[in-house]
Amino acid sequence: MTANGQEKAQRQYFDKVKNQYPSNLVIKPPGHVLAEFRKIHYYLQLHNLSSVVDFGAGTGRLTIFLLKHRYKVFAVDLSEKSLRVLKNAANNLGYRQLKTATSLPENQCQAIVGADILHHVDMDVYLPLLNRSLIKNGRVIFSEPGAWNPSWYIYLSVTHSWRIEKGLLSCNIINLKKKLEHYGFSDIKIEGLGFLPRVFFQFSDKLCAINDVMGDWPIFKLFAYRYIICAQKNDQ
Repeated sequence: MTANGQEKAQRQYFDKVKNQYPSNLVIKPPGHVLAEFRKIHYYLQLHNLSSVVDFGAGTGRLTIFLLKHRYKVFAVDLSEKSLRVLKNAANNLGYRQLKTATSLPENQCQAIVGADILHHVDMDVYLPLLNRSLIKNGRVIFSEPGAWNPSWYIYLSVTHSWRIEKGLLSCNIINLKKKLEHYGFSDIKIEGLGFLPRVFFQFSDKLCAINDVMGDWPIFKLFAYRYIICAQKNDQ
């Protein structure tokens, strides 16, 4: 499938309400999702970044979290229908200054973040675009499923969404680092988050935290359930 064909398939899939992230979970994310978002928040704070582009924002599960933490957010997504849902949700919560678009701005982003988006796009096309969109010393911060964790393939066999999710194969730690370096990023940090499916530990914050730490252990990290990725634009 060509890049344009892939984009069209993704847009058509997420234009359908049944495939969009549920609005109640956008407003009140489950605990294991909050832990993931807090990792993104941690890296934003670490590098003193206050203006953020949410790439692949969808209906706003990460955007709303960032707005609640007082970030200036610009939401980007191919699906205009998803962005309308997000805009309405933000307005209802009092965040009326949220800007949305279907394409990335150029050379003006402090940070570009995203949750479950890199495996939905052609990284050979979009990583250069992300790089060009960043200001000097700007950063990308993403949360992605780990390609070598077998639980994802069990999940996909049940949901029958392989056509949309097949980019998951590219989200292994070796390929992610290689692609980021090739397309002009440095200071690359890839943190494993969870070894077993994190949703299984919603009932216990302590067990969820232990599982999250396991995902960053040597060897275990290769098979982590999820990766938190942070990298800086290389201006050399």
